[in-house]
Amino acid sequence: MGVNDDLSIYDFTVGKSEWYGWTIPQSHYDAFVENSVRVEELPAGFRLFKLTKGEAPADPKYGITPWWSSVMPFKEDREGALGRFEQAKLNKIDMSAMVRYMSAVPIDWNALDNYIEITLKVQAAGFWGKYSPQKKWSDPRKRDLGVEMNRGRPAPSARSMGIKDAVLPNELGALEAWQFYIPGLQEEHISRQQRIISAHDMVALREYFFG
Repeated sequence: MGVNDDLSIYDFTVGKSEWYGWTIPQSHYDAFVENSVRVEELPAGFRLFKLTKGEAPADPKYGITPWWSSVMPFKEDREGALGRFEQAKLNKIDMSAMVRYMSAVPIDWNALDNYIEITLKVQAAGFWGKYSPQKKWSDPRKRDLGVEMNRGRPAPSARSMGIKDAVLPNELGALEAWQFYIPGLQEEHISRQQRIISAHDMVALREYFFG
């Protein structure tokens, strides 16, 4: 048995799935570009990554976060994690800032401090679609220049690579990027193997990606 066996695009709807038991909130549904979503089946052994605050632990009620990206290039995503790293290096910003821009994650949603990588232990089906553009701050009342500067600041070691503080535009996600949404993931479905690296530390990420 895998995760979300027999999933179809008709399951991508706001509310609780009577068949699978998980719920898609309106905000999650709206995070995709309209009519861009389709179902993809991923085999056991498929590697996924995300940037997030902390270590993305399982929620006692909802399980593992459903938001993931492919470590390796996958269909429309020709970059994967390594490509995002190279984009960040080319733009002289850290991976946290690069992913925030491409994945359209407002500053007040998530710090994106850590690179987290997992491997599927079972087959899993999920939704695959384009990120919907977002404002840099989802709630303008929360705008804080100090927080913004801190979240765009690379680790000191990254300065040796020419990485600078990021200055993000007001609109995030202007370029096309794709994401997985895999509801129903639980700890028993994945292997973590302690692959947690600071997304601000470009030196550590370079060592991980290139050895």
